[in-house]
Amino acid sequence: MDLKKYQEAGKIAKEAREYGANLIKEGASYYEVANKVEKYILDAGAKPAFPVNISVNNIAAHYTPVKNDGKYFRKGDVVKLDLGTHIDGYIADTALTVEVAQSSWESLIEASREALKAAIKHLRPGVKVSEIGRVIEEEITIRGYRPIRNLTGHSLERYSLHHGLNIPNYDDGSAAMLTPGMAFAIEPFATNGKGHVREGQGGNIYIFRHYDSLKSPYAEMFARFRTLPFAARWCEDMEDFENILRKGVRRGILYHYPILQERKKYVVSQTEHTVVMTADGIIVTTE
Repeated sequence: MDLKKYQEAGKIAKEAREYGANLIKEGASYYEVANKVEKYILDAGAKPAFPVNISVNNIAAHYTPVKNDGKYFRKGDVVKLDLGTHIDGYIADTALTVEVAQSSWESLIEASREALKAAIKHLRPGVKVSEIGRVIEEEITIRGYRPIRNLTGHSLERYSLHHGLNIPNYDDGSAAMLTPGMAFAIEPFATNGKGHVREGQGGNIYIFRHYDSLKSPYAEMFARFRTLPFAARWCEDMEDFENILRKGVRRGILYHYPILQERKKYVVSQTEHTVVMTADGIIVTTE
């Protein structure tokens, strides 16, 4: 583990998160906000660990804009801005929720925010992930909302965003523990809905399913994006990129992430930090 690089990535992610939050205003374009945040990350000396996710209202995750999609922020939108950075593959993953031009959903936003704070306070070497889930669930439900049960936090490894260990948003009874030497993201999702997201259409985010014996143009694409998720709009400089992406999915080379959403009229909030656990305690890299 390279703690310094985790911390550098976290500092830039925090700054990019706050910069992005200030860009989310009524009438602003999703596409312009995502591009500006990713440019900020690059100018600061890091790289995006995944495309900036802009998930609005009932959408919880896995949407990133494409050129000319016609999406603009509207008054009352509840916007999840989820972004990641990496330094040499060492990742920081962070998110916040803002409401555009009003505050009707402040208590829902507070539910995920306070759940994250409580979870971080509960962290220590050897704690079970189910205990973290219990704390998150309690903080959300006491405010009259529900955690989303089929979305989780996750462990991180170099060039691996979801490395295998899940950190639930409720007590799932798991005996898995957090131990020194681990890096992980904790991300409570709160909703006024049923607490379960379903898959929708593709959200313009892709990742390689496999990368052995790749031929052009996928070999060149993998050299750019490696094992991390990437956006369709990052391929705009490639001739016929939309067709390349469709064929890659059809052939099983690429995976196209589906949008994850609550039922139509229900709203979701999200807050997220990245944590590195050492023998001496924890370091919240994105705080």
